[in-house]
Amino acid sequence: MSGGNSRLLHPTGKSGNRYVVILSFLILATLITPIQGVEYRSGWDVADSGTDADLFTASYDGESVFAFGAGGVILQSDDKGSTWVQLSSPATADLRRSDSTEAVYDPFTGDLREKGAFAVVGDGGAAYLLAVGSDTWQNISLESAVDFRGVAMTSATSLVTVGPSGAIWQYQSEAWTQRDSGIASDLNDISFLDGSSGFAVGDNGMILATDDGGQSWEYREAPEGLVANIVAVDYYSAIRAYAITDEGHIVKSVGTPTGTAVGFVWELVEIESEGRNTSLGLELSSIDVSSVNKFLVAGPSGYVALSLDGGNIITPQMNPLPNVTDFNHVSTLNLFDAVLVGDGGVILYSENAGEDESIGFQVVDFSDFGQFVDYSKGMLIDGLIATIKIVVFGIMLGFFLGITLSMMKTAPTTLKEIAQLNRYALVRLLLLPICAIEAVTIGLVNGPMPATREAGRLRTLSATSTGPLNTVALRVFGLGMLGYGTKLLLAVVPVVRALNLDGWDYIYAPIGIINPEGVTGPISFVPFLRVLLGIALILLGLLFMTSKESFPKREVRLPFRGITVKWNPWGVRPLNAVATVYTDIFRNTPLLVQFLFIHFGLQLGKLVQGPAEAMLAGSTSFLAEFIIDEFLSDRAYISAIFALGLNSGAYQCETIRGAIAAIPSGQMEAGRSIGLNYMQTMRRVIMPQAIRICIPPMGNEMVNLVLNSSLAMVIGYAELTRKGKLAIAITWQVFWGWGMVLISYFIVTWTLALLLRYLENKTRIPGLGISGGA
Repeated sequence: MSGGNSRLLHPTGKSGNRYVVILSFLILATLITPIQGVEYRSGWDVADSGTDADLFTASYDGESVFAFGAGGVILQSDDKGSTWVQLSSPATADLRRSDSTEAVYDPFTGDLREKGAFAVVGDGGAAYLLAVGSDTWQNISLESAVDFRGVAMTSATSLVTVGPSGAIWQYQSEAWTQRDSGIASDLNDISFLDGSSGFAVGDNGMILATDDGGQSWEYREAPEGLVANIVAVDYYSAIRAYAITDEGHIVKSVGTPTGTAVGFVWELVEIESEGRNTSLGLELSSIDVSSVNKFLVAGPSGYVALSLDGGNIITPQMNPLPNVTDFNHVSTLNLFDAVLVGDGGVILYSENAGEDESIGFQVVDFSDFGQFVDYSKGMLIDGLIATIKIVVFGIMLGFFLGITLSMMKTAPTTLKEIAQLNRYALVRLLLLPICAIEAVTIGLVNGPMPATREAGRLRTLSATSTGPLNTVALRVFGLGMLGYGTKLLLAVVPVVRALNLDGWDYIYAPIGIINPEGVTGPISFVPFLRVLLGIALILLGLLFMTSKESFPKREVRLPFRGITVKWNPWGVRPLNAVATVYTDIFRNTPLLVQFLFIHFGLQLGKLVQGPAEAMLAGSTSFLAEFIIDEFLSDRAYISAIFALGLNSGAYQCETIRGAIAAIPSGQMEAGRSIGLNYMQTMRRVIMPQAIRICIPPMGNEMVNLVLNSSLAMVIGYAELTRKGKLAIAITWQVFWGWGMVLISYFIVTWTLALLLRYLENKTRIPGLGISGGA
């Protein structure tokens, strides 16, 4: 009768779970279908320049575009680059770099009040200025034969240029003045935000800054590890500046209106579209920024690319020319219009920042749900795969840490047992080498040591572990620990004093000890570990120095209300204490903050990536290449795995510890009685049962790990939530976008829950617990 009822209630029996799992995977497979291809054309159009001379630079004042090139050629366009006129030029030298001031318009009518000024410099000290309202180029060339490589206008009549060997020349009041750069490296480009603040960049990662219009210059620290030549810089705003190198790096400096000024801290952009590498792997020659996060870059071999998010994703653009042309300079006229100049008189112009245009297909209608799904599902599937990657390795890391920490938490060894069992460890450590040397020496001279003498020596050493408690030895050992611990703390005192803390501010001292110089200094845990070790040794030293023949509990009388607190310092379990500190830190701080601290503060991804790549460098094995390509190529991926794993390990530790506590204590005693030590008993007897017991709560933790993986988006990792956010930013379909993300998470976590439920049924211990009739 009961069997019939079971079949009526559960007609598929145990195979029902399998069908549900198969159905879930079919749903996922249905989502992963090929996305319909779209044909594109270049967003750049070819303009007729009327010259075959190489063009090196172009500038725009808001009204006209001027292009300059080899042999002093000068071109002008009044329609944003579509048509050009060659002007009479006073120059014969190659004109390499140019700059302009903005034209002035009436704020009410929009009519032009006055045009901007232009300046262009080139080889052999060539320099020319087109003043406001003038049609004639003024020759202001420098008598010294300096090959100018960059120019920036600080006003309509003044400019600053840079060149080889650290040369900086300033033109103002119709005269040239050489400024001291303090360096010998070649300078390649210069950019000013206004009449006072500017940057100059050069070879070997050189960055200089000025805040007085170019009269004096200060060195700025380049990003760590950057040795490439910085070839172009654009000081766009008070909170953003960009630069590029000849090896394809994007260098960025971010400032805040109330915090660090732009230019003091520079960082290499991790390019998400290049596997989070910091280089495009090709040469760049020019960059021009049109908004805080939008810029164009160009280089040899017809390369031009656009970024809309500050360099995280850089999209190469199609070249409409049949031949491969070296592009020398790109100039953004506004948010959409741009001009590109290169060798052989090539000029390209765009009305949409060069973005490739789709042709031959109907424009995607995001108000149609079917077209929205076709467009978005590819990004969501990529995000889903990225999520699964960090979840799988996060679970593995968390499980390993959970088992290790749970065994530490349940370890019964106390300070009392350590003092009893290892009270002569120092004596044994000193005597054993001496005995070994003596045995070898006597053996070489007089032959083997007599058996009776050897047995006596062994009895002497054995007595050190079985004799009565030697309080004198413990106190002497405690005095040594106290002295060494004090020495460790005194070594860190100057560092703590330099932090300039007061009162309750000292609760933040550990952060300052690890990184005393802030964002410009290194991160080192050595001083902090010295503090922890010093405190531990001082406390143990005081405990050992006050030891007696017994191990009594201590009483501490509080100064108010006569309260007496009893505690047993000898009952402290060291391994349990270490594990408790770890779990308390990770369980009592937000996972979001842990993500930010591990990736941006600790920079764990960078710390792991560098040494690991160096260790595997030169290896051609499949495994080494797989690790480099799939794991070490993305710092955010590494940080996400560690953030999830370290956090999950703290929670899994408590789950496994509870399962260990559910095992009858007689099983530990039985294992020890047959000769197994603690570790062997835990590994062979206790843990196999505890793991089976804790599968249900562990399954809940794994599901939470999948859901918590969405926080990885805050460090720039392209998981499911981040991909959904990008899709919504493009389509503006908020409900549909987040709904698809919601369903994707549900499918993954539901499938995982079914698999864990099946595993729980397979591994249930018969007769243990109430199964509810299952």
